[in-house]
Amino acid sequence: MYQLDDLDRQILHILQHDGRASNVSIAKQLGVGHTRVRDRILRMEEAGVIEGYRVLLNPVALGQGILCIVQLKVDQGYDFTQFVEQLLEWDEVVEVVNITGDFDAHVRVWARDVAHLRDILYNKLSALPAHKSTNSTLVLRRWEKPFGLGSICLPEPTETT
Repeated sequence: MYQLDDLDRQILHILQHDGRASNVSIAKQLGVGHTRVRDRILRMEEAGVIEGYRVLLNPVALGQGILCIVQLKVDQGYDFTQFVEQLLEWDEVVEVVNITGDFDAHVRVWARDVAHLRDILYNKLSALPAHKSTNSTLVLRRWEKPFGLGSICLPEPTETT
């Protein structure tokens, strides 16, 4: 597990809100040298703390006006990983989560309209051999935030003698 210090947290906080921030601009905001920021970012990338950088698309602005949460029961006789890979091939599917409880998976699906959603649920999803049943919920509004860095504990100070 990578141990974050206060500078790492500050750098990550800035990058979470502006993934395009340059090392120089981050350094200016934090009052440290840009090479120090660069080195910290490289270390966090190498450790897997920073997985990558990406553009966030707004599905609604692109004509996908309906977000649906689909809970799925999967036939246990089929390979679950293969089932997930099939779902992730669809442009409309943006997330698949393996869950415990009455269902096996939680899937976020974007659709243009109700007819498009019906096609996804009744024609595409139902056609998959591992599919057993679904429970679908339309999302009326959503809120999202970056992962909270305050929940990550700082390392305990060590005593020197």
